[in-house]
Amino acid sequence: MAKTYNIEPVKAALQTAKQVLVLLPQNPNVDSVAAALALYLALVKKGLSTTIGCSSQMTVQFNRLFGVDKIKPRIGNQNLVISFSYPEDSLEKVAYDKDPANQKFHLTIEPKAGMQPLDASQVEYSYTGSNADVIFVIGSRTLEDLGELYQQEKALLDNKGKTLVNLSTLDKNSQFGTVNLYDPTASGCSEIMATVIKALELALEPDMATNLLAGIEAATQNLTQAGSADTFEAVVELIRLGGQRNHLTTTPAWTRPTPNPSTPLGTSGTQPDWLKPKVFTGSGSQI
Repeated sequence: MAKTYNIEPVKAALQTAKQVLVLLPQNPNVDSVAAALALYLALVKKGLSTTIGCSSQMTVQFNRLFGVDKIKPRIGNQNLVISFSYPEDSLEKVAYDKDPANQKFHLTIEPKAGMQPLDASQVEYSYTGSNADVIFVIGSRTLEDLGELYQQEKALLDNKGKTLVNLSTLDKNSQFGTVNLYDPTASGCSEIMATVIKALELALEPDMATNLLAGIEAATQNLTQAGSADTFEAVVELIRLGGQRNHLTTTPAWTRPTPNPSTPLGTSGTQPDWLKPKVFTGSGSQI
């Protein structure tokens, strides 16, 4: 019998949601990122305004997952944050005043006597403060696992009036969601997500299915540690939907050696220098 989860409250919340967040813990694994990206892509396909965030930078292990470039370190867009580097205890005061006639706001940063003034070229601007209606947290034990994202959006994430979906397989999960899609018997988040996306009646296209297959493969050591028939059933369904196996481990076509028609038989058609050891420098040249 296929697994079922408490999806109805999530489905109802999405029907009226104006903003949706999909959040990952700091230093996430491939399974969590793959599951989150599949959900993000499905929600965007549905036409929902959706943001996906993670406080950790995405490393090379994730670079072939579809949509990975959409993951942001900051998720809000309501509050303007002005940041700059300045020695500690070197500011005399920070003040502001309003100019209603010209609709201007002035922020004045005054250094202490003898200190250098702030270099305007070093000022950075960013945003925080999301007003999302539905928040999915993928692969976390607690909200604190979100790291800086939790600190930036604590008021939002602690707001009990929001629909907060906790999707995880991790032990010692604190059940922090208003909806907890917690299943320690599943191979990982991607296996749960395959069922959830279908239950939410969202489109599950080939790119999304490929992400979920990659997540399941990562969580099960390429299915060698799959513990139940549910995992294999999910894999079969994702392949039928157009998902590609071994997407993260298959060598991209542009990195493969180009066959040389003049190469003698018995050498696999590779260029003679392809098999020689190479050292790649930081500039991209090879030695």
